[in-house]
Amino acid sequence: MLVADLLFDLPLRHPLSYAVPDGLVLAPGQRVSAPVQGRARVGLVLALRDADAAGLATVERTLEPAPVLSPVMLDLGRWAAAESLSAPGSTLSAMLPPVPRRGSMESVAPPPMPAPAAAPAPPELWTDLGREARLAELAARADGPVLVVAPDIESAARWAERLDGGRLDSGAPDAARRAAWFGAGRGRPRVVVGTRSALLVPLPPPTTLALLDEGDTAHKPPGAPRLHSRELLVERARREGSRLILLAGAPAVETWHHARSGTFQWVAPMTGETAWPEIIAADTRGILRNHPLTLPLTRAIEEAGRRGRRVALVVSRGAAALGCDECGEVLRCPDCGVALGLARTGEPLGCRICGRREAAPGACPRCGGHRLSPFGWSPERVEASVRKRFPALTVARAGPRAARAHAARAQVVIGGAGVLRGLALGSLSAVGFIALDGLLRIPDFRAGERAFQSLWAAAEAVGGSGRVIVQTLHPEHYAIQAVRQHEPRLFYEPELQFRAELGYPPYRRLCLLDVRGKSEEGARTLIKECTAALSGIAGIRAYSATSRGTAAARRPWWRMLVKGPADLPRLLEEPLRPLLERRRRSPGVVEIEVDPISL
Repeated sequence: MLVADLLFDLPLRHPLSYAVPDGLVLAPGQRVSAPVQGRARVGLVLALRDADAAGLATVERTLEPAPVLSPVMLDLGRWAAAESLSAPGSTLSAMLPPVPRRGSMESVAPPPMPAPAAAPAPPELWTDLGREARLAELAARADGPVLVVAPDIESAARWAERLDGGRLDSGAPDAARRAAWFGAGRGRPRVVVGTRSALLVPLPPPTTLALLDEGDTAHKPPGAPRLHSRELLVERARREGSRLILLAGAPAVETWHHARSGTFQWVAPMTGETAWPEIIAADTRGILRNHPLTLPLTRAIEEAGRRGRRVALVVSRGAAALGCDECGEVLRCPDCGVALGLARTGEPLGCRICGRREAAPGACPRCGGHRLSPFGWSPERVEASVRKRFPALTVARAGPRAARAHAARAQVVIGGAGVLRGLALGSLSAVGFIALDGLLRIPDFRAGERAFQSLWAAAEAVGGSGRVIVQTLHPEHYAIQAVRQHEPRLFYEPELQFRAELGYPPYRRLCLLDVRGKSEEGARTLIKECTAALSGIAGIRAYSATSRGTAAARRPWWRMLVKGPADLPRLLEEPLRPLLERRRRSPGVVEIEVDPISL
C-alpha cells in the first residue's frame, strides 16, 4: 500500500507514517488530518512511498485539494529546522497559512512549479535614507512577484497598504491570508507582504525578496521558526536564484561583516548624505539624577512645542547590571567582556556567558565612588516629570506597537526604543534618550549594537533639521561618536574587533540550552545530562550552566551557553536529539536556541 510520512506540530525530529486509503490522492507539501494518540491533528505530507502499511493508522482526509508548499519550499523549511535544531513539523507549521474551515469552498491552486535556479546574485544591502522609497518604486515595476517581509504586524499592514499588496501576517483575516497565499502562486496579487509566517510562500520566478528593518530583533522572536528571517531568506534566494534586498539604516554587525567581506553587495553606502541631525551628548557623570531632563533636552522640548512639532523620549528601564553613576564605569566579566548581570537582591553578580560569580563591590573600582546602581528611569516617572514641566503639551506613553498612533497625536511620546519604529523620515523635531546607559549596561555582548541601532533610528526619525539629545555617562562611546559623525564605520570596526578578540558572532556561533525542570532536582539532573552529552565534542566550548531562578511557569530554570564553529548545529544535533525529543515522564524540558539575539 501507499504510505505517507507526515510531519506534525510536535517536538519530534522525524515524521510519522500512515496508510493512505484507496482513492485518496496526496502529494508532498499537502495538509491532511490524521490521528495522533487518538486525536485528529493537522499533518503535512513530507513524502509518499510504497511500503507495508500493516498496523499503521490511516490518513483521515485532505484539508486542501492541492499542496500548500512547493517541493523547494518544503525542503527549505526542513533546512531551517535542521539549522535551528528544531522539530521540522513545528518549524513548517509556523510558516503556513491558516487551515480552512471544514466545508468551506475555496479556489485553491497548486504551488507554481519550480524553475531551474539561476546563478544567485549576492544579497543587496540598502542603507541610504531613501531606501524605502526606492523599494516602493521597485515593487511597482518589478517583472515578477515581490515578497516583502516586515518585522511586525503593524509594519506589514502599513506596507501592504502602501504597495497595494496582499497580507500574509496574522493581523489579516484568515480568509484573506489564504487567498493571498494561494493567489500569489498565480501572480495575483503580484506583491505580498507579511511577517515570518510568509517566508515560505511559493512564488513563480523571477521573484524579488525584501526584508525590512533587517536589524530589528522582531525578525527572530521566541518560538518557531527558531531562525532569523534574514538567514532563511538568504538561503531561499540562493536556492531559487531570487533577488534579495536587505533594508536597514544600521544593519546587524553580522550583516555589516558580510557586506565588508563581499558576501553581500553594498548597493548604497551609508556615507555622503547631508540630511543629518545635530547629535548632542549630555554628560551626566557626577550629576545627582533627581530629574530626568537635562538642560539641552528641556530646551529641545520647549522649541518643539513652540513650532508645533513632536518629540519622542526613549526610556530605558533599570539595566540588569551595576554601574557607577559618578564616572560611568560598568562592572564587567574580565573574561567575556559583558556586563555582570544583577540577579535577585542578596545574590552575587553573574556573567550570563561563562557563569562567573562575584560579590557586588562597595565602591567603584575605577573612581572609588559609592553610587553603584542599575540606574534607569521608569516611563511613568518620566511622564510625570514632563507633564509637570510642560503642562501645556500633550503627553502620551506608548509601547512599541502603539508608537505610530501615539506619535501622531501627542506632542511628546514616551516609550522604549521601539517607540521609534515605523516613523517617517523627519517626522519628529527631536528625540531624547533619557539614559542611554540603560542600553549600554545590558549584560549582553550586543549591548553596543542595540544602542547604536536605536541612536541611528532616532537620527533618521528627526532628519536634518532636528536634534538627538543623548543623556549618558559615556559621551565618548563609539556608538555615539559614529552617529554624531554620520560614519557607521566608527562603530562597526571597534565592535568587530571586540567580537573577534572574544569569539562572538560573526566569528563564532552561539547556542543557548535552557532547562526548565518540574523540580530543582529534576532541573539539575537534566542540565547534568546536557553537560555530559556535550563533553568531548571537538571544536565547541560548553560554558558552565547557571541557575536563572524560575521560569514563567514557576519552574526551576537553568541555562548553558555553547560556542562553536559555523557547523555548530551539525555538531550538536545527534548528542542532543534524545534530550530535545523527550517530553512525557521527563523531569523537565530542554529547549535550544541557535544564534540567540539576546542572552
